[in-house]
Amino acid sequence: MKRTFTAYITFIAAAGLAFIGTEARAQQLPQFSQYMLNPYVINPAASSMHSDVDLAMGFRQQWTGFDGAPQTYYVGGTVNIGRKPQSSGYTYGIPISNRKMMNSGITERKSKHVVGGLAAVDEYGQFQRSSVMASYSYHHPIGESYYLSVGTSLGWYGMNFGAGNVILENTNDNTYNDFIANGTRANLFDINAGAMLYSDRLFVGYSIYQIGENQIEMGNNGTPAGLSNTRLAVHHFAMAGYRFTLTDQIDLTPSTLFKLRGPAPPSFDINVKADFNERVFVGLSYRYEDAVSILGGIHINDWLRVAYAYDYVTSQINNLSSGSHEIVLGVRFDRKK
Repeated sequence: MKRTFTAYITFIAAAGLAFIGTEARAQQLPQFSQYMLNPYVINPAASSMHSDVDLAMGFRQQWTGFDGAPQTYYVGGTVNIGRKPQSSGYTYGIPISNRKMMNSGITERKSKHVVGGLAAVDEYGQFQRSSVMASYSYHHPIGESYYLSVGTSLGWYGMNFGAGNVILENTNDNTYNDFIANGTRANLFDINAGAMLYSDRLFVGYSIYQIGENQIEMGNNGTPAGLSNTRLAVHHFAMAGYRFTLTDQIDLTPSTLFKLRGPAPPSFDINVKADFNERVFVGLSYRYEDAVSILGGIHINDWLRVAYAYDYVTSQINNLSSGSHEIVLGVRFDRKK
């Protein structure tokens, strides 16, 4: 669809605030409401934590009803290529706390080597950022039930401005012509890193993204819309949560996520998720000064799950938006299965 110059200015403002802001240094990475189900999207060390193969694809429509609002598509996965745990003996029993009714054996825990990848497309008005990242993480067993993992990911960011979809009210507009004179594409390479301490109940993690703070070579330096002086901002994420067993059928997992982006004010999420009979789950999340999220999902079988989240916007943009929607489809299984 062709856009007028007025709409083009709107896109520049939206992208500057949500994607490539200079002075504000706002969030440049896509926002997710369901990172609790797929923490790999914000931490390369959170890979194949509870299964050998962990695949996911997702779509997020942010600020529905707002023209040029962000959209994100992604697909990714991780695979444990390390040695499989080996059984060192068998014991039989029916502990009350074990829903499986029988403990089939004692396993010798091994270190894990996990490789993965994530491909994503983020659209913000007339701007689009594509990314392809590859990751590696090492998971070392600690004690009888914990793992400590460290990981890194690196890859390519491709940025593009859709000049072909802009119709100018004034074809001689110098700001616009200067902006596109130096090209409407930019390519960058960057690196991320993270660490996780986790068990089947507890997780604590930290990650840092866009470590290289690479410069965006797009637009003309001499124009107000020029982005050549803009750099990728370092993002810090810290997350933690614990799963409590309330009854034989109900587990409750409170968690939190702390986010810091350069000189911008810190932000945080507070979440709670309830699992029913390890099949159906519902949750509630509060994102500071931004949104309240309601999420739910179902484990269709032992390896396939689907989840949906709706964000009610609480910020000033609420008058222009009817909320945000996010859906995730996930596949998890072990190699032996």
